[in-house]
Amino acid sequence: MNINELERLTGITRQNIRFYEKKELLHPARNSGNNYREYSAEDLAALKTIKLLRKLDFSLEDIRKILSEEIPLHEILKQHLKELQTRQQELKACIDVCIDLLETGPDSLNVDKTLEKMDRIEQNGGTFMSIVEDYKRYSAAQRKRHFSFTPDTMIMNPTEFSEALFQYADENNQKLVLIKGGMYPVFELDGVEYTAERIFCRFGATVHCTMTHPEEDGTENIPENRKMLYRLVNGPYILLLVLFIFMAVTRQSVVWAGLVALMIFPYLLWVFRIFPRGR
Repeated sequence: MNINELERLTGITRQNIRFYEKKELLHPARNSGNNYREYSAEDLAALKTIKLLRKLDFSLEDIRKILSEEIPLHEILKQHLKELQTRQQELKACIDVCIDLLETGPDSLNVDKTLEKMDRIEQNGGTFMSIVEDYKRYSAAQRKRHFSFTPDTMIMNPTEFSEALFQYADENNQKLVLIKGGMYPVFELDGVEYTAERIFCRFGATVHCTMTHPEEDGTENIPENRKMLYRLVNGPYILLLVLFIFMAVTRQSVVWAGLVALMIFPYLLWVFRIFPRGR
């Protein structure tokens, strides 16, 4: 069968079919007369298996191991189930609070009581873990605002641009919806809207994607003072501090040690002023 039939039978776009071929998940034969790809019943079954496993949130690497029978399916399923259960547990506290809010009704919502409950949950996990989790969200939001990737082609036309975007989404197990094509496409990635542009550099073409509405990055519930700290942690100050500590230790110099102390002291004062009691 040809790729049109395969696309119709599986509901998978030809761009993704080609992508799976590049990742060596499919191995179609070539017609000796015209060199066209010819897909077999085995290719159809493999593609349906890929579709199923992608819906179950399997990575491409795990799918490759399953199709090649490198690792037994049952073993990978058990491992994947553990990962899903861990993620489920992480969401359980939030789900419980949401259920409580639904049961109280909109007219009897007790905000203070709900906040107290969430504070108790947070305290049980420790203030430090709260700071760490906020930092994870903050870092993830920064990565979500802007990202870049290098496509397989030079992207010389809108079709190649769209294919590159879909390939990136598939490689990262994300859902992409193309809103507007062209050489400056607009698309949604897991529900977040982006604009993209192609930029040439010495290493070839690079695709730069920017979040259309950065104010919706999911950090609105993180206190501003914590954001200030996270910006500092992500900035050059920490690298400079590490450099001074290294030089102080290696040179065993009182002068360098004094400089490090001068740098650390105001920083620690600022941190304890921000987090005297946690959040």
